[in-house]
Amino acid sequence: MAGIAILGLEAAYAVLRPAPALEEFDPSGEFGDPSHPTLRVAVLGDSSVTAPGVAGPHEIWVSRVCLRLAEGRHVVLRSFAVGGSRTRDVLENQLDSAIAFEPDLVFVSVGANDAIKAVPLRRFAADLERLISTLAESGTTVVQSGVGVLGTIPRLYPPLSNLMSRRARRFDRVHWEVAARHETAVVDQRSDDATAWNSDPTLWAADLFHVSGAGHARWAETTWRTVAPLLSLDGRG
Repeated sequence: MAGIAILGLEAAYAVLRPAPALEEFDPSGEFGDPSHPTLRVAVLGDSSVTAPGVAGPHEIWVSRVCLRLAEGRHVVLRSFAVGGSRTRDVLENQLDSAIAFEPDLVFVSVGANDAIKAVPLRRFAADLERLISTLAESGTTVVQSGVGVLGTIPRLYPPLSNLMSRRARRFDRVHWEVAARHETAVVDQRSDDATAWNSDPTLWAADLFHVSGAGHARWAETTWRTVAPLLSLDGRG
């Protein structure tokens, strides 16, 4: 009972601790020479895409990735992301519009809010299965975000941070299981050095919850390691 009480107090502190209001952004745009072959890119997700804490949309990880994709291509990026979204929200409010856009490549950045907002793991798995299976059946190339080490969020303290790290690992595992069934790709967030996220305050925004422009640069590098080989094998690339 004492342990539960401590976790409850930690969670309340993390939520109620004062934080500055941060602007969110839409990374949608065009990159590269319009005379080159066009690659249509959609991104679905949450505040990992709308990016409170960066200086502008050019600093968001998906913008950085699209800028690199634009070498020899005309990249049209459309974001359908809404801050705070869980996987079920993406299913209900973003999926249809994304498919109607007819993208060649889709980034799906979900899972962190499900883990943080106490969505049961089984429900998350079912929602992610529906989301990824529908996208895969549309014929697009799908890249899933995975779930990083949420315990590194500065607003969280032990033992809550330890609990969130363990919970995030289980949610990340679901990403890989769904991807294996549908032959989609997952960004290996855990290949990045978690100690950097624990020790470098410049990676975090002023609210100590979202990621800064420097943090998005790290996300972009990790994502690029997954995307680059996919596009070299894709006939549309």
